[in-house]
Amino acid sequence: MKKILTNYKVLALALLVSLSGCDNILEPEPRLDVSTAQAITDKRSAEAALLGAYSELQSNNYYGFEYPALAYLSADEVDWSGSYNFYQQFDLNAIPAENSSLKSVWSQIYRVINVSNNLIDKVPAIEDRNLTEAQRQKILGEAYFLRALSYFDLGRAWGGVPLVLKPTIDKNSGAGIKRATLQQTYGQVLADLDQAEAFLPSLTSRARASKEAVWALKARLYLYQQNWEKAEEYSTLVINSGKASLIKPYSAFYKGKLTEESILELVYDNSDRNSHANYWLTSSKGGRYEWKPSASIIQDLRNPQVGGSRSAVLGSQVDNGKETVYGQKYSKIATGEDGAFILRIAEQYLIRAEARLKQSNLLAGLSDLNEVRKRADLTPLVLADLNAALLAVEQEREVELAFEGHRWFDLIRTGRAETVLGISDQNKFLFPIPNSEILADPDLGPEEQNPGY
Repeated sequence: MKKILTNYKVLALALLVSLSGCDNILEPEPRLDVSTAQAITDKRSAEAALLGAYSELQSNNYYGFEYPALAYLSADEVDWSGSYNFYQQFDLNAIPAENSSLKSVWSQIYRVINVSNNLIDKVPAIEDRNLTEAQRQKILGEAYFLRALSYFDLGRAWGGVPLVLKPTIDKNSGAGIKRATLQQTYGQVLADLDQAEAFLPSLTSRARASKEAVWALKARLYLYQQNWEKAEEYSTLVINSGKASLIKPYSAFYKGKLTEESILELVYDNSDRNSHANYWLTSSKGGRYEWKPSASIIQDLRNPQVGGSRSAVLGSQVDNGKETVYGQKYSKIATGEDGAFILRIAEQYLIRAEARLKQSNLLAGLSDLNEVRKRADLTPLVLADLNAALLAVEQEREVELAFEGHRWFDLIRTGRAETVLGISDQNKFLFPIPNSEILADPDLGPEEQNPGY
């Protein structure tokens, strides 16, 4: 499989790395002439490369905008009202393999994988008296975690994908790598998380991978695999660690930065902006208002028995006697400093609630569900039926995790997409592999495309 050659530009004072934004993952030749094999030789270059991996993760083509946006556009949270038809195609669940945003996201995720591969490949052999063994292990642990997260995100969006586990050296790197199954892809995610868990210390920075972040992603992975016992086990480890907690009011975590709510959060600033707010806010707020909250999620968020204090994610204004409702979970348009909330503690309570209910533990499942509702100033739910409780968890995830990119994947993994979204063609439950990738990669021919595309 052809992948880009990753190159690092180390900024001397800050040790920040900027990989060329113009490089395309399908380019047969690298843009620059410095191979990844030469890039990591000591502690300084290893730390710089790791910062580069995080920089790629928070790119607008990944968590800085497009990956969560394509997910919430595909679900029932958002109505498209803009001018870009490549976004409308997600809203309509009619995505061609030529969609440019799809290609950008796929390529960007493999960028993160390639930088992670380089770290995993080179850091064990570094001989530098300034690099302690604990530092070496932490760098490796973060690289394994980032690769795991990347393959998890590819798997839930596309199904099985090519598993590239070595760094790109030249245009022939990765030749012969066929598309894996989803089971194999998730197996690689788990293997990487096991490595990360062995290497990483407990949480000290909410902006970096930690042992608690590994547990949280394992809990999510096991939820997707319907391994309810393991999902409960790992979400419990996170909850009992005491490293994160539900904070009040609900709006505090997204109005603030790196609050106790977050297990892993990406931080942005004016020079490295999160782009969500530009599409959510109205023109009077400085935005484009390309998409707006759907009628169904407005109804749920404003329902005092469902949304509670989470209605704060909705803003409104009256123009010519007509109310305009907009999302304001991302609102720092002047500075671009909205966070990307990759893992937070509320999700862990809801993972454990669902896992416990799936094991017929109604009281414990409701206890976790009500813990999240309590933070939203809602009264406890009292239910006697497991199915009703599971639907309550589904609705709770909708409002609690609104506009964070979970809803689409939740409805797919639970088999509820046809009922809730009205999508009868199950081929639409996976995104198409970008056509440019199919054409460029001899190991990923048309026969490997997802059915229906």
